[in-house]
Amino acid sequence: MAEATTPQQQIHRRRDWWFLRYGCLLVLVGFFFICLIVSALVAGDLFSNGPMVTALAFVLATATAVPYSLVLLWFDRNEQEPLLLIITAFMWGAVVATAISLIVNTAFGVAMFGVTGDAALSGQLTASFSAPFIEELTKGMAVLFLFLLFRRDFDNVLDGILYGALVGLGFAWFENVIYYVRAGEGGVLEMAKLTYLRGVLNGVTSHAAYTGLTGLGFGLVRVLRKGVARWALVPLFWGMAMFAHFMWNTFVGPLIYVTGARSELEVYLGSLPLAVLVLQLPFVVLLLGVAFLVWRHERQLIHRYLKDEPGFVLHPEELRWLVPARRRLFYGVRVFFSEGPLQWWRTRALQQDLIKLSFVKWHHEQDEEIRWAVDQDADVLSLRDRIRRRRARMAPR
Repeated sequence: MAEATTPQQQIHRRRDWWFLRYGCLLVLVGFFFICLIVSALVAGDLFSNGPMVTALAFVLATATAVPYSLVLLWFDRNEQEPLLLIITAFMWGAVVATAISLIVNTAFGVAMFGVTGDAALSGQLTASFSAPFIEELTKGMAVLFLFLLFRRDFDNVLDGILYGALVGLGFAWFENVIYYVRAGEGGVLEMAKLTYLRGVLNGVTSHAAYTGLTGLGFGLVRVLRKGVARWALVPLFWGMAMFAHFMWNTFVGPLIYVTGARSELEVYLGSLPLAVLVLQLPFVVLLLGVAFLVWRHERQLIHRYLKDEPGFVLHPEELRWLVPARRRLFYGVRVFFSEGPLQWWRTRALQQDLIKLSFVKWHHEQDEEIRWAVDQDADVLSLRDRIRRRRARMAPR
């Protein structure tokens, strides 16, 4: 008769509704392709009207979106997110959110024109009421789906901000293409001026910041864990995203008028930067302040949950090279030049697994539904085994 398994030998896994997750993903993929068709039709129409202008518009939009994306990824420098989720967040904003928003905003504008008979007024009503609501709603849905379907990768507040900002950046990228093509009817100079406004001044202070606020709400719910009241943070920050969007769309014009700018140069170099400072910077400062607090918290938990790991997982001298991130960067540069690119890559992968281990142990401790010891957790044991195998493949030091 086989000997019974002792509690110390038992391995426990978190409940994983994989069939529900992948079922939802199949539905979302189908919905994504429907929106992709809409976006492709829009892009095709733009291209048919002016191939060179459209190509230039894509170049200008990408030239600002890529650097801002790299800055956003740098903020989440302790635990990097899966590349697939990063691309998914960006593409949802660029394809799904833009397609739905374009349809709804256009319909709303037509309805308002039918009521008012004034094109300028209907356009402003659309910008102030339809756009903030429907655009932030559709962008925020991406953060919601990532939160629900990929909780193991949606670790903390900073992850929420990052995913939200990437969705917003994807939305801004495709929307900028449309605006740049329209501006191209007046020449390349008009495209350049609009690029300065939408790509440079508003690069991360508009859509990326708005949806970053939505992500902040979901991130707080992920971290707080206890109490039903914490769910009120989601509509609070989702509503704040809509409010920030409304403030810019509604008051940027009056603010420019109040400054008394008479020339185009005064508007672009004075009034518009001032409008960004007044209407958008407070929300960006809020996100930056939260990011700095999260960095501090991450450093503390990495130390706390790795310091007692066995020697085959973490060598005592390695902990001081893991955090802060700048120290890990300097250490990686030293390894790259002294031991070569391959050893640097292996060291980097090892460090990422160590940091991931600290996050998994943190979530294990915080999760009230988990009743088993950390040394019985399948995720913890799997990471420890992967770290052991990584060390075995690394060249001797």
